[in-house]
Amino acid sequence: MRDQLKQKKQAYVQDEILSSAATLFADKGFRAITINDVAASLGYTKSVVYYYFKNKNEILWQIFNRMHQCYEDTIVGILQEDLPTDETLKKILCQHALNVMQRKDWTAIYFRDESELEEAQRLLIRKRKREYDKMIEGVYQRGVDEGFFKPVPTHIAVSGFMGMCNWLHTWFDENGKMTAEQIAETYVDMMAGGYRK
Repeated sequence: MRDQLKQKKQAYVQDEILSSAATLFADKGFRAITINDVAASLGYTKSVVYYYFKNKNEILWQIFNRMHQCYEDTIVGILQEDLPTDETLKKILCQHALNVMQRKDWTAIYFRDESELEEAQRLLIRKRKREYDKMIEGVYQRGVDEGFFKPVPTHIAVSGFMGMCNWLHTWFDENGKMTAEQIAETYVDMMAGGYRK
């Protein structure tokens, strides 16, 4: 029981550190922020942060991993629903757009700060991004084969969709006139007009 409580507390503090670091990195840039800044934002000493993360790079790497896992888990869950292909693509694009808007700070880092990773990390995250896109390309190709979607090269179609969605974090306003859900649905309807036969 005591071990479980300790693990829960450690997971909570780790999540807190990552969340605060993501906000700071997104706002001021990875290089401008120190471990001291992250610790101070939470009222901790830097030794607390170092207890959970060996350095700033490890924090950045965990942000990348968690954001990618969020994207990947979403798409895998949708693919397991066994929906019609056109509904599958619509749901994937809608959920991707929502993830981008609902985790703005993490998304900003994920698409902006890849160059700050170590080389091995960069190569791995690029590979994982390609695999993610390939899953969506597979859905699009299936839609082409079934006669639902226009027969354009899948990588061009998916790059266009992702390009539209991935920049939502730069202008989405939680207090704006439209909710994240309304924007995601509007985007998907606009995209569907371009790819449906």
